[in-house]
Amino acid sequence: MRLASTCLVACLSAGPAAGQDPIARGNVAVAFETVAKGLTAPLGVTHANDGSGRLFIWEQSGQIRIVNKDGALLPTPFLDISSKLPDLGSFFDERGLLGLAFHPNYRNNGRLFVRYSTPRKGDPDEPCSDPKGFLPGCHSEVLAEYQVSTNPNRAELDSERILFIAEEPQFNHDGGTVAFGPDGYLYFALGDGGGANDGLADVPPSHGPIGNAQNIETPLGAMLRIDVDGPPQDALEYAIPPDNPFVGGLGLDEIYAYGLRNPYKFSFDDGVGGTGALLVADVGQNLFEEISLVELGGNYGWPVREGLECFDPFAPDVRPGACVNTGMFGEPLIDPIAAYAHPGVSTGQVGGITVVGGFVYRGRSSSLFGRYVFGDFAQEFTLPSGELYVLDPAAGTGEIRKLLLARDLPFDRFLKGFGEGPKGELYVCSSTALAPFGRTGVVERLVVLGGNKFASGPMLGSTQVPPINTAATGLSRVRSLSPTLLDFRVDVSNIFGVTAAHIHLGGLGVNGPIVAEIYTNPAGADFPFRRTLTAGLLTEADLLARPEVGFDGTLDDLVAWMRAGAAYINIHTLAHPAGEIRGQIPVSTVEDLPR
Repeated sequence: MRLASTCLVACLSAGPAAGQDPIARGNVAVAFETVAKGLTAPLGVTHANDGSGRLFIWEQSGQIRIVNKDGALLPTPFLDISSKLPDLGSFFDERGLLGLAFHPNYRNNGRLFVRYSTPRKGDPDEPCSDPKGFLPGCHSEVLAEYQVSTNPNRAELDSERILFIAEEPQFNHDGGTVAFGPDGYLYFALGDGGGANDGLADVPPSHGPIGNAQNIETPLGAMLRIDVDGPPQDALEYAIPPDNPFVGGLGLDEIYAYGLRNPYKFSFDDGVGGTGALLVADVGQNLFEEISLVELGGNYGWPVREGLECFDPFAPDVRPGACVNTGMFGEPLIDPIAAYAHPGVSTGQVGGITVVGGFVYRGRSSSLFGRYVFGDFAQEFTLPSGELYVLDPAAGTGEIRKLLLARDLPFDRFLKGFGEGPKGELYVCSSTALAPFGRTGVVERLVVLGGNKFASGPMLGSTQVPPINTAATGLSRVRSLSPTLLDFRVDVSNIFGVTAAHIHLGGLGVNGPIVAEIYTNPAGADFPFRRTLTAGLLTEADLLARPEVGFDGTLDDLVAWMRAGAAYINIHTLAHPAGEIRGQIPVSTVEDLPR
């Protein structure tokens, strides 16, 4: 996540300004199935790949919780390291228990690895020692190994073996994820050390003259990779993979890639059919968020670049016109595969203020398979207003879309993280609390609704009763996602003074009763160019029962009428109050609708 003091001014915005291009709605609808609630601050979910059917949830407040194969949240934590953590801020904090990974051979060796923050005594001139700082109190980031006890639902607290420690100059930009790659090595990431501008605008620069992210002699601002199975070498608790880019030369041997600001969440596409790609969601500063495909030795640009744009640490709210495109050694600065702007930034796709990385979906739904599911912490820093997004990494377009939420409700929580189960299904972690306190945390399984096929019908004046001579045209589309949820979209062109759009019952050439209102504007809106007039999700609560024609007001009823070719969408205008264009749902396409 980001530094609160820099975001409070730059990121408080009710939504995109005029001329912006908000991230559009996609064509995949999802619902949520509660897995665990009453949590403090769930940041992620994983499994031990041991056949037990258990899920493990780690909480920022220091506990790892178990949901057993029967779906019960066990009362006693698997591991509780809250006593090792700093005193977490009651308003906001980025420290805590941040990551968990089980060894690929956990079933036989019982090894697990955690990332957490621990307090330390800082020097008087360090930013974290400043009593006027946002969250004073210096800390370190720790990577440690633990062992399961004789009780499979309890880790042995006294088994801790500390593998790696990085001293942090500020409280934030701690990264957090720890994960095994397809190569069997352990990966973990650290942010640039915190504050803003990678310390370059501080007097003197708090992260050194070039910042931390471009400094290959520090682990900060980098993706790190170690071998926890090889014989420990030198004075280390682990071995160094021999192909790490700086082995035997300048730079830290542990670095895998660098130039990162705050890689809070990352994951590997290592499920069934996966490519093995390493996808990193790197949290931006004031203007842009980004998703990067991270490869061995790559330099990802921070603080020279933010997202796809140049960055000036002395004017962070201004997009410089030019910047260098290589690092200190002539290596290219690698662009992200996708980026989006904050509310109030008049360029590109506009989303929220803090990207939260997820996973490439490798579960059972064909409509989401192979697509990267991620999201954003919030649209405004202090308002629970997260978003869920989807991106197709293979398309190469960088096009991001919103997931459609059941009942078309907003995701009115802070998005804290994602998780993945043993069969590729995904989990969402959220809370209505900004800080890691309280009991509003919840973990939910992401349920993909229905298929991905629409029943589509052209909208014309000639099919009105009586026919209308008009240049207006359109396309009406509906999709049954579940027995109680229907998705619709209506695109129009060359139409003016639109007052309403309804779903009606009636066959071709027959006018029938309205059963759902999907758009209304009594003043008559003008749409001279092609655009989406209306789109959304219908539940049975949105339907009007019509007992006179045998319609009881269920979505199953509506699908049955569509299958009989007896449903249509009508658009009403000021010039033609009874309807200007009509879209009959063709029977042939309705056969694709699931029931």
